[in-house]
Amino acid sequence: MKRFRIIAASAAFVLFALQGCATMDGFLFNTKKLTAYVLSEKIIPASAREEITFKSGSYTIYAYFVKSPSATTSTPTIFYHHGNAQNIEAYWDRMEYFYKAGYNVLIYDYRGYGRSEGQSSQEGLESDAEAALAYLLSRRDVDKNNIILYGYSLGGVPSVYLASKYAAPNATFQPKGLITEAIFASTSDLVQSGTLLDIPGGFVMRDEFANLVRIAQIRCPLLLMHGTADRFIDITRHGEKLFAAAPNNLTPAKEFFKIPGAGHSSIPETMILNNYIAKLQDFTTKIR
Repeated sequence: MKRFRIIAASAAFVLFALQGCATMDGFLFNTKKLTAYVLSEKIIPASAREEITFKSGSYTIYAYFVKSPSATTSTPTIFYHHGNAQNIEAYWDRMEYFYKAGYNVLIYDYRGYGRSEGQSSQEGLESDAEAALAYLLSRRDVDKNNIILYGYSLGGVPSVYLASKYAAPNATFQPKGLITEAIFASTSDLVQSGTLLDIPGGFVMRDEFANLVRIAQIRCPLLLMHGTADRFIDITRHGEKLFAAAPNNLTPAKEFFKIPGAGHSSIPETMILNNYIAKLQDFTTKIR
């Protein structure tokens, strides 16, 4: 019976792809629209956060800037790119962690997520990331030389994209560092590790989301975090491949931090929050 279910599931997948549904991007972008954000004030008071809007192409993008209570002119700013599910509300606990750690933070919803307009795609993610960066660089209270890119899951796409694009010594923006958490190597690897069939990613995904290619082009310090029990984005097929592809001449040296027993979304909790914060602070201290 189990074998029959596997065969049936495989056949259904092939039929789905062959019946003109040549892309599965809708499965990658698990959006949730909102008319308003309801955010906890238990850790971050309303006075410490600022709702922001800016344009990405013709679309209005929504974001929040959270200012550290101990902010100075040189306080690091975490530029956070969230995962594929829901919107800013679902990741507000991460903002609370960064707030406790003493960072400024910018989080934004990709087009199609939360209150942001439009529909997501790889091109849209890149455009939105560029627009969010332009906004961040326009702020007088942000140290433009101390911005750290952070990408979780799908957020690896825009964060690695920015790190690779602005890798040249004469680039207009120089990321201070790149932190990734449970990101995938490419959609080919994601499809092949997440289905029963070894189908080329391009056959079922419109965009390749080639983090593996782009991470080889970065020049900023790298902290790559991945849970050993991640059943969605496997650490061997994704995390280890990405780390191997990253340059070996980064200063300080690239770091692959494996979290025993952590799943796809439970790295901070598995590490215990204080240890997670300490790890971030250790990285940001090293790259000063």
